Order: sequence, then structure tokens, then C-alpha cells
Amino acid sequence: MTSPQLLERIAKTNGVMFDIDGCLVISDGPAGQDGRVLDGAIEAIEYMKASGRKYCVYTNGTAQKPSDIAHHLRDMGINVPDELVLTPAVVAAEVIKDVYGDRPIMLFGGEGMTHDFIKRGVNLVDLNAAIAGSKPDVAAVVVGWDTEFGKNKIQIAAEAILAGAALYCTSFSPAFASKDRLNVGVSGFITAGLLFVTETTEFEILGKPSEHSMNIVSRVLGTPIDEILVIGDDLNLESSMARKSGAVAGLVTTGTSSAEDARTCAPEAKPDLVVDSMLEFVDTFAQADAQYR
Repeated sequence: MTSPQLLERIAKTNGVMFDIDGCLVISDGPAGQDGRVLDGAIEAIEYMKASGRKYCVYTNGTAQKPSDIAHHLRDMGINVPDELVLTPAVVAAEVIKDVYGDRPIMLFGGEGMTHDFIKRGVNLVDLNAAIAGSKPDVAAVVVGWDTEFGKNKIQIAAEAILAGAALYCTSFSPAFASKDRLNVGVSGFITAGLLFVTETTEFEILGKPSEHSMNIVSRVLGTPIDEILVIGDDLNLESSMARKSGAVAGLVTTGTSSAEDARTCAPEAKPDLVVDSMLEFVDTFAQADAQYR
């Protein structure tokens, strides 16, 4: 049973960030590809619109561009505009451009990563030229979803890190919520390899559960963080991000983390709200709004 105090806080929220995989959809591919919509997902989005709240959706994967994810979600019946789909690539491109300006950046990733960096005018290292022998003065190495990485890229990145380049990772999660098969986290795998090769431990995560991500969510929603509820399926990503930032932390048990996990997890990851489906999530909001809004 949800406490009156939590119901009142939920009623006062003005924005909601929805995770995608394991929360709105479930599949063995990124952002619900070849999967199905989870019960209550469409209703949850529509409830936010009807109640006058802002919302966005945020997947921790960088395999696809936000516009492609939005198109795919709309095909599944989840009506989300392109500009309300966030990925770590969106966050990373903004942070890197702000911190490094026009200095050269080495990027691991396909179009899902490069699109946002090019859009924001980030100076990307020409990897083909670097592989051919050029010596770019790399300021930072940013690792996203890159299924075509190999020794040459690892070599250049490792040399850059050893020469002083900072290392960033979009997602360090070992896996994403999936339907039947293990959906491995490629960017974390590459980053772990670079840490091993360079014998360093210093790197920064730009996707969930980083402060950078929560700040971008707040900016996109135009809502203060303490008026936002974050709902997702992973205690280590969505719930911990919300708790660290002061947002309301919600867990739906249709993906990675269970209700038992929520009961036994560390305080810094413990969710304020635990629901078994997005239908229950909508019911909780309706109850809160009826009593306190």
C-alpha cells in the first residue's frame, strides 16, 4: 500500500521520465525492437498528457538515433515525439561539447552515437586517418554502442588514454532488460577492456545513473528535479539516479530488478515506489491525483 506521504508527493510531480526497455517495452533488441509493449505502457504516457504533466522517455542504449527510436515506439502504439526521446548519446554530445569545445574527440559508436555529436558540432577524430598513421591530439575518448570495434580502435583509444585523454562511457551496464536472451551491454564491455589495457580506473559515465543525465532530463522537461518522478526497471540505473538527484524513484518489476531486490538493496538505490506493472503505476497516479491534486 502506498503511504499518504508518497501519494501526496506523487500528486505534486510535474514531470515523469520513463525508461524504455523493461518498463514500456520488452524484447531482445534495443528500445523494444522485435518485442512487445508492456501492459499499461500506452496508458501511462496518455495519463501524463491528460494530467498536464511533462514527460520523456530515456533508453540507456546508443545503438539507434532518438528519431528512429521514436518512430519505432509510435509503430508499437506508444505516441512519443522525436524530441522527447533521450539516449546517453544526447547527454554525452552536450557534455563533451561544453567541456572540450573544438578539441578532438575519439568516438566509439555507429550512427546512434555519431548523429548527436555531429549535430552539436563536436570535432570527431578521423579514425581511418588515425589507423593509417596520423597522430591526433585526442582530448577525450567516448565509448558508446559499437559492434564493429576491433584491435585498431582499441589501439588508438588506449594510446590516447595513456597520453592523457579522458575516458567516458555512455553506459556501463553489463546487460539490458530482455525477453528471452542476454542483451549484452557493448559500451561497458569496450570500456572495461580499455581500463584493462591501460591499467587505469578513471572514467566517467554519461548515461544513467549519472548526474549529467538527470540534468538533461530536467532541462528537456523544463521541470525542477525534485518535481520529477523517474520510473524504470533497474535499481542501479533509474532508481539510484533519482535518489542521488532528489527526484522520486520508481521501480516497475517487469524487467531487471524484482520487488525482493527493492526490499534488500542499498539505501542509495531503494525506490520510493514499487509497482508490478505500468497499469498499477497509472492507478497509483490516479489515486494520488484524486486525493491531493
